[in-house]
Amino acid sequence: MYRNLLLSLLAAASLHAQEAARDLKVRFLAERALPEIGEVVLAAGTERSPAFTLPLQNLSAPQGAPGRAFAVQAEGKDQALAKVTLPDSGKEFIVLLLATPEAAYKPVVIPDKDAAFQAGGLYFYNNTDKPVSGQVGSSKLSLEPGKGQSLKPQGAENGAYAVAFSVRDGDSDRQITSSRWPVEANIRSYVFFFINPQTKRIDFRAVDEFVDPANGNKGKPKK
Repeated sequence: MYRNLLLSLLAAASLHAQEAARDLKVRFLAERALPEIGEVVLAAGTERSPAFTLPLQNLSAPQGAPGRAFAVQAEGKDQALAKVTLPDSGKEFIVLLLATPEAAYKPVVIPDKDAAFQAGGLYFYNNTDKPVSGQVGSSKLSLEPGKGQSLKPQGAENGAYAVAFSVRDGDSDRQITSSRWPVEANIRSYVFFFINPQTKRIDFRAVDEFVDPANGNKGKPKK
């Protein structure tokens, strides 16, 4: 009798965990494409999600996560491209996938409704081996290698921010860019600093996401 009761409790716990996992939604954005991976799946134990393509210019559609810990794998292969662990609380997340020298991804998890990263905000990630600094308007940016930072810029002039980024190289700073970015109240942006595979120099790129106050977030590529 006790054995049957134990089996019933274990089955109920497993069903509850599966039902809870179905509520987990994850959207993905890859910093760069890895060579020849094709479509990917989310895997946990024997569970596999439907296959999808990792986007580079926008966020993916929400994917049902098979649990709070899962692997991103190329479809039809068992090797993990990234191992993702979601926070214990919350049900909707964004996973940024940062390319590594080992032809894999380092995941960075952000709550989809992060209070520090809302419409008008920027999320920077320094995926290089050198410190990056700069400013957007009057707001300062300082990023050590392998670190991320949210920023709500201030100090716009004539509807735009003065933007400048530099990389620390030895004892000197090398400017990456100097430009102006328009103020976009319904956009939040992801900015990646990375080593350009062609030039071998530190570069950056940005992806915009349209934030609809009425209907939630919808990924939108940068124009």
